[in-house]
Amino acid sequence: MITKKSTSEVTRERILLAATELFLAKGYEQTTTREITKVLNITQPALYHYFGDKEALFVEVIKRVGKQVSDSMHFILSQTYEQPIDQLAAMTQVIVTRHPRDVFTLIHGSFNVLSLENQRELGIVFGRDYVRPIAKFFDQEALKLRQNVDSRVASSFYITSLAPLFSDFHRLNGTLDMTERIQQLLDLILYGVSER
Repeated sequence: MITKKSTSEVTRERILLAATELFLAKGYEQTTTREITKVLNITQPALYHYFGDKEALFVEVIKRVGKQVSDSMHFILSQTYEQPIDQLAAMTQVIVTRHPRDVFTLIHGSFNVLSLENQRELGIVFGRDYVRPIAKFFDQEALKLRQNVDSRVASSFYITSLAPLFSDFHRLNGTLDMTERIQQLLDLILYGVSER
């Protein structure tokens, strides 16, 4: 049986969609609730009716996006790839497609203005939805990590190394499309810059 969404559910969803677009594009501090309400043509008290404050809305956005990213990456992990780098490239494509900005900076860059409770909540989201699936990739038998490098260290290094994909300023090679940029960066992450 299909049920019609209530006006309240539709409004909440519209707020989340608008906030997601703005927060992911501009970050927490550079996005105002006034901008969100202007896009939606609603009042700030209406927004606060659904989300107590900007922080609560931001945390909800990151939790939601993190879940989408995690679900997509776990689906990719369930597939067979000829080369491990191709699977990691597919996972990277998920992150780049979902995040117009560097995900590590987006989440951790907000910590200096968020409550301790929300910092913890976002830390959990980051670990569960981003680090864990990537660590699972690095745990595969087909991929041999260097001695003294475990999958969580590899995963954290990988995530913090993605910045060149989100900025023209840090772009490794200006003539490559995003797929080629991902391949080039992952080659550097997995195999380094020098021959042994």
